[in-house]
Amino acid sequence: MKKVNVLFAAMTILFMMSCNNDDDGGITIPPTPTTTFNVTVSNVTNYLNAIVFNTPDGATDPGPIPAVNGSYSVQFKAVPGTKLSFATMSAATNDWFYAPVASGISLFENGSAVTGDITSQVYLWDSGTEEEDPATIATEPDGGTAGDPDDDTSVRIIQTDVTAYFRAELAYDGNTRYFTLTMTNLAGSMASTPIILTPGLVVLHAQPNALFTTGEADRGVGLEGIAEAGNPMELYNWFHETGTGGAPLRLSSSLTVFSPGIAYAFNSATDPFFTQGESVKPNSGLEELSEDGNNQIAFDYLNGLNIPVARSLETAPIGPGESLNFTLEVPQGEGYKLGFNTMFVQSNDWFLSFNNNGVALFDGNGTAFSGTSESDEAYLFDSGTEVDEEVGFGANQAPRQSGPNSGAADSNTTIRRVSEIDDVQFGKGTISSGPGVVYLQDPRGGYNIIRVDIQPQ
Repeated sequence: MKKVNVLFAAMTILFMMSCNNDDDGGITIPPTPTTTFNVTVSNVTNYLNAIVFNTPDGATDPGPIPAVNGSYSVQFKAVPGTKLSFATMSAATNDWFYAPVASGISLFENGSAVTGDITSQVYLWDSGTEEEDPATIATEPDGGTAGDPDDDTSVRIIQTDVTAYFRAELAYDGNTRYFTLTMTNLAGSMASTPIILTPGLVVLHAQPNALFTTGEADRGVGLEGIAEAGNPMELYNWFHETGTGGAPLRLSSSLTVFSPGIAYAFNSATDPFFTQGESVKPNSGLEELSEDGNNQIAFDYLNGLNIPVARSLETAPIGPGESLNFTLEVPQGEGYKLGFNTMFVQSNDWFLSFNNNGVALFDGNGTAFSGTSESDEAYLFDSGTEVDEEVGFGANQAPRQSGPNSGAADSNTTIRRVSEIDDVQFGKGTISSGPGVVYLQDPRGGYNIIRVDIQPQ
C-alpha cells in the first residue's frame, strides 16, 4: 500500500510541476494544443452534356457537307449559366477545325436566351496535332491521319473572321427549353479555298476551356479525331464515360450554385447535426439551410454544443469554379472529425455533406489530415422537409419561391441519400447513383459537382 501511495504522490507532483501557478498561488492547467484547418468546398460543376452532330440537314445518313449552304443542325436543352462549345473539321486541311472562342459562348445574357448569328464568336483553329501539308490531306474527311506530327503542338488561332466560309446561328424555343444550333458551309468544296464541314460535337459546360486551352497542347481525349478526320466518337465517349457504379465520371448532373455553408468538428461517435434515416433534429437549422440556404441557425445550434464551428467566409451563393472557405481551430488528440453542410440550391431541400462518420482530422499518430482524397465521403442528401420539384425549375425552390419555407411538406420525413436525378435542365434523362456520389474524381461515378480540400496550417 505504501508503494502505491508513493507512486500516486509522485505522479501528483509531476502533474503540478507541469502546470503554472497563477498570481494567487492557484494552479492553471495548460491549454489543449490545437491545429487550425482551412477547409475549401469547391463547386466543380462543368461538363453538362455532349452531343454528336453527323447528319446534314435534309439527309438521312451521316456524312460531311461539301455543298454551299449545306448545314448541320443540333438541338439541346440548357439553362442560364451554360456555355456552348463545338468543334467541326474544316476539311481540305490536316487538322484545322471551327470552334467558338476557348471560353465558350454564353447561352443566356441577363436571363434571356442568346439567339441569331453567333459567327463573330467562332474562329478557325489549328489543333497542333498534324503538320499542315497539302500532300497529306486526305480526300475523305475520315481518312486524314497520314500527316507528320506538328512541330508546334499548341492549339492556336488560324483565323478570327470566318464569315466568308462558315456561319453559326442559334434559335430558342422557350416552351420546350430547346436551343437549335445551325452550322452552315458558305464556301463549299468547289471554292478557291475548298471548305468541307464534317461531323462534330457540341459540348455544354459551365467553366471555360471545355475542349482545349489556347496555347496549350491538345489534351489527347478525342479533339484530334475531329480536327484530323471528322470523327467525334472518341471525344463523345470520353465525356460520357461511366464509373464502376454506372454513373457518369465527368458529366455533371445539374447546374446549381451552393449556398453559404457551415463546417464543424465533432468527437462524438456520429455527426451531431443530422442522422441519416432519421428526421431533422428540432431547432438544428438543417431545414432552414437545406431549403433556403440560411446557415445562421445551424451555426448557432452547433456553437451551442461547444464544438468548433465556422460559417463560410462567403455570404452569397457560389457557382461553378468558385469555393466556400472555412477556418476551424480543432483540439489535438481528442479524435475530432470534420463535418460540413451546404445547400444544393436548385432543389427544394437537398444538401451536400459528409456521411455521418465525418472525416478524421488526425490519424492514430496525431498527424493532421491534408488533401482532397476524403471528398469521396461527401454525398447528396434529401432533408425530407419539403416535396421535391423538377431540379432547377420548381416554383418553391429558393431562387423562385415567394418566401422562405414555402413548399409543401414531404410525406417522407427521413433524411436520405439522393439516389437519382432527372436531368430536366439538359435533357440527359435519369442519372442514377445509389450512394448519392458528388465528388468529381470518384471512380464510382456520380453527380460530379464538388471537391473538398482540407489543409492544416
